[in-house]
Amino acid sequence: MSGSPLKVAMMGSGMIANKAHIPAFKCMGEDKVHVAAVFDTREEAARGTAERHGIPAWYADAGRMLAEVKPDLVSVCSPNASHKAMAEMAIDAGAHVLCEKPVAMTYADTKGLFDLAKSRGLHVAACQTQRYNGEFAASHELAEAGVFGDIYYGEISLIRRRGIPKWGTFHLRESNGGGAFCDLGVHMVDALLWIMGNPSFESIIGMSASRLARREEEIGLVTNMAESGTPSGVENARPYNPGEFEVEEFAAGSLRVAGALINFRISWALNLPPDFHVSFSGERAGARLPELEIYSTLGRYQADTRPKVYGSGRYEGREFSGHYYLVEDFLDFLAGRGPIPVKPEETLNVAAVIDAFYISAREGREVRASEII
Repeated sequence: MSGSPLKVAMMGSGMIANKAHIPAFKCMGEDKVHVAAVFDTREEAARGTAERHGIPAWYADAGRMLAEVKPDLVSVCSPNASHKAMAEMAIDAGAHVLCEKPVAMTYADTKGLFDLAKSRGLHVAACQTQRYNGEFAASHELAEAGVFGDIYYGEISLIRRRGIPKWGTFHLRESNGGGAFCDLGVHMVDALLWIMGNPSFESIIGMSASRLARREEEIGLVTNMAESGTPSGVENARPYNPGEFEVEEFAAGSLRVAGALINFRISWALNLPPDFHVSFSGERAGARLPELEIYSTLGRYQADTRPKVYGSGRYEGREFSGHYYLVEDFLDFLAGRGPIPVKPEETLNVAAVIDAFYISAREGREVRASEII
C-alpha cells in the first residue's frame, strides 16, 4: 500500500490503546497514518480518548464506525474474549488488523481468523512486542546464526508479587477469557519460541490458582499501578471490584515443543519475590535474559559472555516502546517495504499453547496437540 496515509480506527479505548497504540500510530507521522476514529462500548471512554488524543470521531457502535469511517487498518485493543469478533468485523469491512494478544483464546478461532483474512487478501498481525526488547532480538539473531546450536531446554519466569491489573476487565472470565497466562504468559512463550525458531507445539501440563486476589481487599493491601503494568497510570478506568475476580492470578507448568521442554511460571500475584527472566540451553551454548548472559566454553574452559547490546533504536525510553517498533514494521509491511513482523504460523503456535494450557489447568491433565490442532 502506498500513496495517501492509511486511515486507522481503534477498537477499544482502554489502557493499551491510550498508552501504546494511539501514541505509536501518531508518532509515525500524518504522511503515513491518520487515526480517524475510536470505538468503545463505554461511550464516555471513547469520547475521552478521542478528546485526549485529538481523534476526529468517536463511537459506541463498532459497526457504525466501520461503515462510516471505512478504515484501511483497525487496531483491536478490546478485552481478550472480544478480539476475534472485533477482528472479523474489521476484516469484513475490508481492513487489515493489528490485534492485541492473544488474537483469540483457542487455536480453532485463531486459525479461522487468519483464514478469513487470507480469503479477503488482508493481513492480521498479533501485538507480540517482547520481541523488540534489544536483548531478546539479539538472542534471536544469535540463535539464527547457530551460536546456541539446537535448543532443547528453556525456562520462563514472570512473577509479579502483587500486580493484578485493577482497571478494565482483566479479572472477568467472560471478558478476558483467562488471567495472568493469557495476559503475560503469551508474551513470554512467544518470545522464547521465536528465539528457538518456532518449534511446533506438542503437549502441555499446567496448573492455575487464584488464592490472593480477594484476600488483598480483606487486609487492605497497599499496591500500585506500576507493579501491575502501567507506570503512568490509566485513564477511563472501570471501577475494580475484587469480589468479581474469577480468572487465574498464577499459572505454572511444562510445555513440550518439537525437540525441547520449557518450564514456566507466570503470576499477577504470588508470595514470592518479583522475577523476570527467560533462560534456555542449547548443545553449543545457553543464555539467560534479559541480561543476555551466554554460557558456553572456550577451548578447555567454561566461559561466560556478556554481549553489549546497545539501545540504539529511536523509540528507546518510551513507555510501551515495543508497540512503536511493531506499528512501524507493520506499516512498512503493508507498504511492501519489509516482512510481516509476526508471522501467522508463529501466532498459531502460541494460540495452540494457550488453548491447551487452559484445558490442562481446568481438567488437571496433559493435553496434546492432536486434541486441538
